[in-house]
Amino acid sequence: MASRADIHVHSKYSGLARLWFLRFPESVNEPEDIVKRAKSVGLDTVCVTDHNTVRGGLMAKKFAKEYDGVNVVVGEEISTEEGEILGLFLNNDIPKDLPAAEAVDRIRSQGGLVIAPHPFSMHVPALGYEVDRLDIDGLEVFNAGHVDGFANNRALQHSKLGRWARLAGSDSHTLGTLGCAFTEFEGNGEEDLRKAIINKTTIPKGSPMSVESGVRWTLEVVLESDRQIIRSLINRPGKDPDDPVYRKVSELPGHKRIAALGASFFYIAPPIPYLVVWLGALRMRRINSVPIHEPNGTASKLF
Repeated sequence: MASRADIHVHSKYSGLARLWFLRFPESVNEPEDIVKRAKSVGLDTVCVTDHNTVRGGLMAKKFAKEYDGVNVVVGEEISTEEGEILGLFLNNDIPKDLPAAEAVDRIRSQGGLVIAPHPFSMHVPALGYEVDRLDIDGLEVFNAGHVDGFANNRALQHSKLGRWARLAGSDSHTLGTLGCAFTEFEGNGEEDLRKAIINKTTIPKGSPMSVESGVRWTLEVVLESDRQIIRSLINRPGKDPDDPVYRKVSELPGHKRIAALGASFFYIAPPIPYLVVWLGALRMRRINSVPIHEPNGTASKLF
């Protein structure tokens, strides 16, 4: 029996990203909601891979024990000097900004698997041909967030060397895109997924993220940021005073929080969100149309 796994998913613990002059949360997904959504879209396994932390994965795995039918793999998308690396089946954080080879060694020391996400991207930090020199188990040959086509096609072509499992992940930062790309494997559960990756029997499937999904994601993070800014201004942290978004906005001076609220009201007015996503997609296509030969660990992020 074939099952589906989304090997690349983000929660609210993924930190902040930059879009031009704006700073905003990578995701506002609650780990518990990721598990529920995974179940509803027919996933057997979901890998929670936040930036430079396993916290979201550990929380999702704990919740999944009380929610029948969904398995959670604890992972981390690690920022290394050469580009980003996914570590799967982890227990503890792996520090960012290490040389890629050292990050790989630390993943191995936890019994984890090593995946190269979006390996031939030019607009996010990617390993490029460094994948040939590192001890890597799989390549993410289809990343749903890469709507340009160029980066995924290069990864798929390179995977034909036969050294790696071929994987697909949604790179989901919003619940609406979770599972739109997935990895098919025989069996079910974490251990069967692990075996399939090691044996290179996985099958990448899915479709790119739509413009509507991109708009929905940006509106989610802007509105949640606004909610947390208002909470911080009136000193009402809510049920989780350690919420990462609340914590970050609370560190800002009051005048900057008020300015951020004003800017967000401008952003959410149509057609601004659609223009931002559309222009971002155009820029992604332009950047990724240039062939990559070396790792680009310092690439600036669009999304």
